[in-house]
Amino acid sequence: MDREGIDMCWLLTWEERSPRTTDYVSLAVEDVFEAYSRYPTRVIPMYAPDPASLGAAARFKVWFKNGVRGCGELKVPLRWDSIELDPLLSCLNELGLPLVFHMEQCGPRFRPVTGSALELMFTRVMNSPRISALQKKIVYEMVETFGLLKRKREGMRYFFPGYLLDFAALESRLIEYPDIKFIGHGPMFWKGISSSADVSSPEIPKGPVTGEGIICRLLSEYDNMYADISAHSGYVALARDPGFAKKFLSEHSRKVLYGTDNFFLGLRPFLDSLKLSNQCYKQIYGENAYDILSAGLTQFAVA
Repeated sequence: MDREGIDMCWLLTWEERSPRTTDYVSLAVEDVFEAYSRYPTRVIPMYAPDPASLGAAARFKVWFKNGVRGCGELKVPLRWDSIELDPLLSCLNELGLPLVFHMEQCGPRFRPVTGSALELMFTRVMNSPRISALQKKIVYEMVETFGLLKRKREGMRYFFPGYLLDFAALESRLIEYPDIKFIGHGPMFWKGISSSADVSSPEIPKGPVTGEGIICRLLSEYDNMYADISAHSGYVALARDPGFAKKFLSEHSRKVLYGTDNFFLGLRPFLDSLKLSNQCYKQIYGENAYDILSAGLTQFAVA
């Protein structure tokens, strides 16, 4: 953080009690609090319990009393209209806390069976949204030449149910829980920046944005809708069309939060190259995040 010039950060968890994807990596709230205990003036702890697990809302309240200041990252194979979400959302609404969530499409995926290097390579390529459909087709057909992998290929296939589908149900939740600050990110969320995007496709679109998409409308119409530009998906959504990115960030500057899990892609230099107003940069790089947590930040010393 010192090296990158970052004063404070939100540190998020990822909890899924019964993981439905091979990409899952547990990021435990206990680890977040270990970092928070070491750097209490630099780290703001977040926690997103798996809503489908027993006592999720009660568990969140316990950690809230210990110092959690928001819910994130919520990345679970539920739909926005799933009743399993209701207790946690009601809790967050009551406390007036932010919710960082990840949206990702459902569809066929692959998982390794034996863990061989060839299987791992194949699953990484076939599951990655960064790889085009044509490239995946080539790789898929190439395995025809490998008898062992060919025989196992169908056994490696499974159906991924997706994370927090869909936009219509999300909008209903925005209305139902007005005191939650909903902060979206993920490949499905950021595809919604363009009106021509097929949000049901696992591929990340490239090229100019043709018309404002659903997330532009949600950001404009709902005070409790925000956007997190972290991750590969956030970077690609903006970098694909710098002209549109400058317009989007200028119009929604008070609703956008800068995230650091893609700083190695060059997000910060890209944002700086857009020559936004000083006020826009202040809001995106920190003021928005600080304002969202202002009610709960009195115990934190700002670096």
